[in-house]
Amino acid sequence: MSFYFFQYNNLFLINSLLAIIFHLNISFSQDSTNVIELDEVDLKTKMSYSFNEYYFYEKKVLKVYNYVDTLNLIISKLDAELEFEKKKRLKKKIIRKYRNELMNKFLTQIKSLTRKEGVILCKLIYRKNNITVFSLIRKYRGNWNAFWWQSLSKIYEGDLKSSFYPKKNKEDFLIEKVIENNFLF
Repeated sequence: MSFYFFQYNNLFLINSLLAIIFHLNISFSQDSTNVIELDEVDLKTKMSYSFNEYYFYEKKVLKVYNYVDTLNLIISKLDAELEFEKKKRLKKKIIRKYRNELMNKFLTQIKSLTRKEGVILCKLIYRKNNITVFSLIRKYRGNWNAFWWQSLSKIYEGDLKSSFYPKKNKEDFLIEKVIENNFLF
């Protein structure tokens, strides 16, 4: 039994030494003047989609994407203001001020969104902030308001708790593809 142990132990040592020597030879023999550039390889999962599906989602995402950026700016300003307030009453007053500002700016535009654009908006908010719209409403307005908005959303075939998984969901994959092609450079 001990013979096999020594035999495998010696093989391990020999292989280790050869690997070290081989690696050193390679590292010292490389010429830094000859640089080879390889094409970029996309290792993401591929899903089949049609030309019409892509342009359907492109139209919807392009319409909704600006709202997500504006919403992120407003949320960051709101969080910065709420960070310094200690009293609950003052926090509610600040939240109400920002809510009224949002309503005045975007109420007519948000009302004109289709159901699918609303779903895409929820998915893009999750993609950007890694938090669902339901959680945002619960954070700033409370559990009761979040429950009622989710119930209303379910009536109109939406979901405020929707997340964004482009590797598993075809709709999310197409949304990600549109964003990559139009916004990421």
